[in-house]
Amino acid sequence: MKLEGKVSVVTGGGTGIGKGAAIALAENGSRVLVTGRRLGPLEETVAEIKEKGGTALACPGDVTVRADIEKIRDLVKSEWGRLDILVNNAGSAMRKPFLETTMEDFDQMYRIDLRSVFEVSQVMVPLMQDSGGGSIINISSILGTLGAYQSTAYCAMKGGVVNLTRAMAADLGPVVRVNCLCPSHIITPMLQGEINRLEAAGKMDKLNRLFPMKRVGYPEDMNGAILFFASDHSSWLTGNIFLVDGGLSCYV
Repeated sequence: MKLEGKVSVVTGGGTGIGKGAAIALAENGSRVLVTGRRLGPLEETVAEIKEKGGTALACPGDVTVRADIEKIRDLVKSEWGRLDILVNNAGSAMRKPFLETTMEDFDQMYRIDLRSVFEVSQVMVPLMQDSGGGSIINISSILGTLGAYQSTAYCAMKGGVVNLTRAMAADLGPVVRVNCLCPSHIITPMLQGEINRLEAAGKMDKLNRLFPMKRVGYPEDMNGAILFFASDHSSWLTGNIFLVDGGLSCYV
């Protein structure tokens, strides 16, 4: 799935799924700008890409701040003059009982997990249109399609990303395609605390057995789907909600 000549922006590109996506896109020929709140992890991603012969830039920024999003767009435009692929990966997680979830909690989740997808896309789309079109890949969650215990705010936002994807696809086609990936348990820094607790309690095998694939996922398990939706192999696909979950949703 060669992406020579393409330019990509990956939010949350310093760790986890975002880092894996940035490296995979660069390995397939795309120039990649990674953004996130911490410069150190972004620089590590860029260094790894460059070590493998790829082209990448780091641009620290907060996807909940309009001025930071515009700074990212302006850097992409000044450096490479175009934008073809946007991976809206930045997000947060929270497990809290419904009656203990404060409005501050809810609003914070909204800003990071849902509003940022809308606003980053709104800022970037005109540049994609000027470039002749492109592909937006929104990273939601399996909990955007299913409910879960102590996850009301998270489920609400990820469900919002799912339907935002469909609505954006309707508005932006045929020039810009918009698709959504819904991963299950991917081992990232965000999930690592929960994994550590399960391992300490001797329950990791029990979690693995829940999946038809008999294991949790890793960032590289997302790369094939990301590359497919980024590439011309998916040129007639938009508005899709694609589960990357090791088969977990087969059971529920």
